[in-house]
Amino acid sequence: MAKRIEIVVVDDNLELLESLELYFREKGYGVSTADNGETGLALIKFRRPKVAIVDLRLPGMSGLELLESLKNEGIDCRTVVITAYQEMETTVQAIKLGAFDYLHKPLDIDALDQLIDKALSDLPETESIKVVDEEFKENTIVGRSHEMKEIFKLIGLLSEVKTTVLVVGESGTGKELVARAIHYHSSSAGEPFVALNCSAIVENLLESELFGHEQGSFTGADATKKGKLEIAGGGTLFLDEISEIPLHLQAKLLRFIQEREFERVGGNQKVKFNARIIAATNRDLAQMVKRGEFREDLYFRLKVFELYIPPLRQRKEDIPLLVEYLIKKINRTTGKKIQRISMAAINRLLEHDWPGNIRELENVLTRAVVLSKDKCLLESCVVNLLRQPEAGCPASFQLKSLSEIEAQHIAHVLQCCQGNISRAARILGITRPTLRNKIKSLNISFEDS
Repeated sequence: MAKRIEIVVVDDNLELLESLELYFREKGYGVSTADNGETGLALIKFRRPKVAIVDLRLPGMSGLELLESLKNEGIDCRTVVITAYQEMETTVQAIKLGAFDYLHKPLDIDALDQLIDKALSDLPETESIKVVDEEFKENTIVGRSHEMKEIFKLIGLLSEVKTTVLVVGESGTGKELVARAIHYHSSSAGEPFVALNCSAIVENLLESELFGHEQGSFTGADATKKGKLEIAGGGTLFLDEISEIPLHLQAKLLRFIQEREFERVGGNQKVKFNARIIAATNRDLAQMVKRGEFREDLYFRLKVFELYIPPLRQRKEDIPLLVEYLIKKINRTTGKKIQRISMAAINRLLEHDWPGNIRELENVLTRAVVLSKDKCLLESCVVNLLRQPEAGCPASFQLKSLSEIEAQHIAHVLQCCQGNISRAARILGITRPTLRNKIKSLNISFEDS
């Protein structure tokens, strides 16, 4: 441990103050003590210690008031609070006011030692990236890699022509962002951008959702309803997860794309379609065509122009820029004020393979920001949040038991079917009773429709 690292101890127990002063001096620290909050605050302002140990119950200014003053005045000091009282609300308030951690009395000196070491090891590294919050813009595509520069060029070209586009790429790569960019850079930017996730709607409602329906066309159709095609007007219809559209609806979708007109469910009046279609998928449609799961003629109608979004692991040079952008976004949504990201944290993020792509990166950063007790996001905040692959396995592959895989797949199918047991059982190729037994035995949570 380096000599002369400053520690301030604030406690009204004079015997404890003396004991801690002797202990930390023997370990080579510079130690100052105070027996009340006012003196403690003045001492911290003057000495600017790396770490302060503060009792929450002090005569005069309380430990919480001291913490609040440090926070309001922007004094950078790791504070370990100590208390003889098991009060959850007080402890939570201390953490909200910036306390690094807390210990209960009587003090366990080994535990205190570990906290001091952790507080010192977590101090911000000198190399870091600054977060410039003023430049934040919602729904921005971020990247400076060669792959992203090519995508930016294609977005510019495609925004000039109203052609059908198929956007392909893994989950979490930002396919809808690309679709929105094409729309909002086109001459139709003032028209609606209408998105429909084809995997999130129950099969028997998908046709009505797309084409709309006339009053009385089926049970529950109490009024005429416009579908997504009609609502899109002269703008853009974005069909996400297009691979999940059932075969019988694929035929109707193909006919509408060819004729550029359609009829509402239960109607006979032709409705003109003037919008651009952008479809997206994370599956290999060409292979689905070979297996008879997707119509070849529809595939080629959608693939007038195909735009491939590379996974994050193929453009890792964009990660620092993405991290800066996402931290700005997360600051706004969580109310946190992260101002810097250490290069050690960035390097950890660069080492990860990101099987969940930008969506996974955003989720990891959100948890890290929430857990961070500093204005600089440190390596320690992210390292335990990254999924580590087993030895000998690709970084994007996680070893799981068969029951885990089965439970996840059943849960996914149920989610796609919006809890419809009958439809989920048909897709899984099992009976309803068998499916219900598996839901119970595997402890799968879902909302039964």
